[in-house]
Amino acid sequence: MATKSFWCMKSNRNVELDWKRRYEIITGIARGLLYLHEDSHNRIIHRDIKASNILLDDKWVPKIADFGMARLFPEGESNVNTRVAGTNGYMAPEYVMHGQLSVKADVFSFGVLVLELISGQKNSSFNLNVDAQNLLDWAYKLYKKGKGLEIMDAAIVPSAPPEQVSCCIQIGLLCVQSDPKSRPDMHRVVIMLSKKPGHLDEPMRPGIAGNRYRRSGPRPGSSSTAGASGFSDSHTSKSTFNINTNTASASAFASASTLASSSKSDPLGKRPMKS
Repeated sequence: MATKSFWCMKSNRNVELDWKRRYEIITGIARGLLYLHEDSHNRIIHRDIKASNILLDDKWVPKIADFGMARLFPEGESNVNTRVAGTNGYMAPEYVMHGQLSVKADVFSFGVLVLELISGQKNSSFNLNVDAQNLLDWAYKLYKKGKGLEIMDAAIVPSAPPEQVSCCIQIGLLCVQSDPKSRPDMHRVVIMLSKKPGHLDEPMRPGIAGNRYRRSGPRPGSSSTAGASGFSDSHTSKSTFNINTNTASASAFASASTLASSSKSDPLGKRPMKS
């Protein structure tokens, strides 16, 4: 079955990426990450959630792809320290700056993706003539002025219910907050997306790599990198994860189970080592 990424679909003028389809993509990705983080036999952190790793089949079912940088999380651990690898524009600040990896790193990447789907803009190449450092900063500033809907892609304005879009913008901003403790987990995100628009927490300023966030405690001795040397696109294995339903499909279980059964966790949370 042929699959294409969101940006590939968006560039095709014969394809209509209306709000309904984008919202279904958002909710599908959220359910998929929830499965990886909480429902899989072994907790898995993808580490490279980005638009090009979300593939859409001919029925617009989103699939999380490329588990080449995924990590099996040690049982009972909430975070680990590891070398930094990922894609510029999607990595959480605590991960870029200090190598601190937790499920909240995937949550941050998901938040970036939500704002990209709504705006039609790439965070990594954001270049609008506005007073903002990037897409996240732009969305946050407009949100604080009560003008959050101004980030909407013009193509979805006719089909988008303002209240639902506003809710998704707020959820996206909650996911990209600087402090990982302030970000919701994916279980909370799925609940927020499944309810009618209502009261949500007020998001704080987004995290920006190299700024805003300062971790507490002494810096660990594990190796980690930051800055340009810490960014690397993943072009490895292309396992896919079908996330169309509320419960994981057979292909989802196969992808996660294969990763778990064929590897054992590095105690420092680095790439699972082959047995």
